[in-house]
Amino acid sequence: MGLAASQARFLGITLRKANCEFRSTELAQQRLELTNQMTDISQEYANALNSTKLVWHNDAVCDSFGNPTDFGLSYSLLMMPSAANDYNPYMVSTRTGAIVLNSKYAQAAKDAGISMGGGTPSADGRNKFLASLANGKFDENGNIITDANGLVVSDSHDNVITKTTYNILTGSSADVAWHSAAGMGAAPKDKGVADATHLVDIMVDSTIGGRALDWLQIERGLLGLGINEGMTDAQMKEVMDSYRNNVAQAKLNYINNNIGVSMDSAKVNNYAIEAQKQAEKLIDQWKAISGSGVSNEQKIIDMKTFGYNAGNAVISTENEAIDKDAFLIMGKFAHLEAQINLSQNESQRLQFVNALEKLKNGYDTNGVLNGDNENLYKCPLYWSVYEQAKASKASSANGIAWEGSPSADEASYKANFGNMFQTASQEIADGTYTTNGKTIEKLTVAMNDVVCRDEAELKSLTISDLLSQNIVLMAKGSDAINSVSESAGYLMEYIASVFGYGHMGTGLNVDPESDSALKMALASVQKQFLKAGNAIKNGGETNDKSLLNNSAYVNCNNFNRIGSNENGDYAAVNLSNMVSAFLTYFDNYLRGSDSGYVVGRGNTDGKTTFVTDDTGYVYVTNTLEGVTNDEKIADFFNELYNNICEHGWRYDDMVQDSEYLESAVKDGRYQLMALNNDGYFYQMRYNEIGYMEEVQDQDAIARAEADYQTKKSQITFKEDQIDIKTKKLDAEITELNTEINSVQNIIAKSIEKTFSMFSN
Repeated sequence: MGLAASQARFLGITLRKANCEFRSTELAQQRLELTNQMTDISQEYANALNSTKLVWHNDAVCDSFGNPTDFGLSYSLLMMPSAANDYNPYMVSTRTGAIVLNSKYAQAAKDAGISMGGGTPSADGRNKFLASLANGKFDENGNIITDANGLVVSDSHDNVITKTTYNILTGSSADVAWHSAAGMGAAPKDKGVADATHLVDIMVDSTIGGRALDWLQIERGLLGLGINEGMTDAQMKEVMDSYRNNVAQAKLNYINNNIGVSMDSAKVNNYAIEAQKQAEKLIDQWKAISGSGVSNEQKIIDMKTFGYNAGNAVISTENEAIDKDAFLIMGKFAHLEAQINLSQNESQRLQFVNALEKLKNGYDTNGVLNGDNENLYKCPLYWSVYEQAKASKASSANGIAWEGSPSADEASYKANFGNMFQTASQEIADGTYTTNGKTIEKLTVAMNDVVCRDEAELKSLTISDLLSQNIVLMAKGSDAINSVSESAGYLMEYIASVFGYGHMGTGLNVDPESDSALKMALASVQKQFLKAGNAIKNGGETNDKSLLNNSAYVNCNNFNRIGSNENGDYAAVNLSNMVSAFLTYFDNYLRGSDSGYVVGRGNTDGKTTFVTDDTGYVYVTNTLEGVTNDEKIADFFNELYNNICEHGWRYDDMVQDSEYLESAVKDGRYQLMALNNDGYFYQMRYNEIGYMEEVQDQDAIARAEADYQTKKSQITFKEDQIDIKTKKLDAEITELNTEINSVQNIIAKSIEKTFSMFSN
């Protein structure tokens, strides 16, 4: 019985030991799993240290302490007007260009009658779009329900814009009315903050006063090249990119309006090729009729005849019908562009801008489709190649120097300059200069009553020098008056361009009103200072060295016109006074009767008060706070509405979730459409948006660290518990091993006793 009991005890202890070892193995497995978990959370934490987020940073928007404010990316930030986005929408779009709308905007698009493929914009559609955003009611026919006062009826608070805002934007003011070209090529409104400066600041500004006085603009003029015709490689690339985008959009327009109609690729290519040929032909024709000696009025008449009677000017090619269409449509393009440039006021200019925008998209001035649906394709395409052809001509015209820099052929530059200007001696010399078949009298420049004979000094003169010194352009010869008139005219147009003429957003050209003011100022200078028939012919003094004894020089200083002697063989124009008069006319246009500055016909009659004589006068550069808040909001929604009509839309209410939106923007599922300087919206990656920055996400890192520390402490606690249990099991196994050894000894002795007993 002793042996049996010992064996039973041995088996029990062995079983307990096996159980302990099994539990120890389980704990070891649990510890391994905790180690893996620790590895995972450590990796997550390491990844979180590289977390980034998109923030919106606009230096113009500051907190109460004057520090710029950073905004997190959100749908409302992009799609609601505010100072943060400069009152311009940054539309979320699909890769195909459709605008991504949340539920409220999608409903507004439906109420405005815009299909997901796009639609035709109109004032009525825009107002319905706004009414829906204000939660306005619509009757069964889709018309806006208004109260007795004609105001929209709104019965809900979850609106995008208020009822008051809707009523303001749809009121009678033309400033907030629907603009068909807003976001579709119209000059972008400057809706920022004004920068006020004085004349002394403008004079030291490298982009205005510091600009070299480019005398070779005179040669450009004689060659028939305008100051805005030359283009840089970057400008040419921008035009070509726009051309490709417009061609693609034209094809999309055609397909969208011809659902189910097979698109003939050969026909498409034929349109493009033929339109390109006709655009170049048209530009050549326009250049031919816009040369020197042709009045602006005659240009309009010629271009109107050329454009609207295109059938008389068709060249014979394989597809004559397309030729006629191209000449007709592109002729109208050129005609309307000329009308825009010659507009007498902003209202008239806007009328022609709207007409051109409609024509680009295949509609007449009444918004009616020109011809059949094919014009929805052809008109945008013809506009694209028309623009591209103009750019090509401009690019190829860069063979001569401008903006004060020598051309590639430096020897030619020096020769041209030396032949055009008299710098051999300190006197007014006779002689002529001929280029491109045109001949003018050789020019002389006088600085502060002395003839300038230093060619280097002449080339280094700046706009600032004109404003601070007395600089006069002179000529001697039988055609002196016409030569001075023509040469100073080309030079003045260049000077005006430095101040912003023809370049919205530069210099003093900060908004449509200042753009018009610069045009009127240049026209006024040309009329008063540069008309050969207005030359003052007093006195017979013709001294070539002592300028104060030369009637032409004295007359140009005393009168704001070309000065000449009695015989007309000496002529001079005061360039310094001409620039001062230009800035004075600019103020006259902007301030009207409130302007206290006058350009008299003479400087000795006490009637001339140049604005440049007032050192305290404030000029507005870069931006101008001339756009009211209502106009900013109206322009925002006009841009948004027009682009939804143009590009179509898609519904995705998830874009209101900031994390979802940021993820979609980062990985390229969605892109943002931003307003470009040419007035159109283009798709951009998030890192191409100037206001958007990708920064380290400190909040995410802090959250990850807190999460890491929590999980780490939990795992550590579990590991500690496992360690305690493991140690107990190890101790128990050790005790069991001791007991097993003891029982084994007892069993061995019992067996030995038993064998001994039976052996005896």
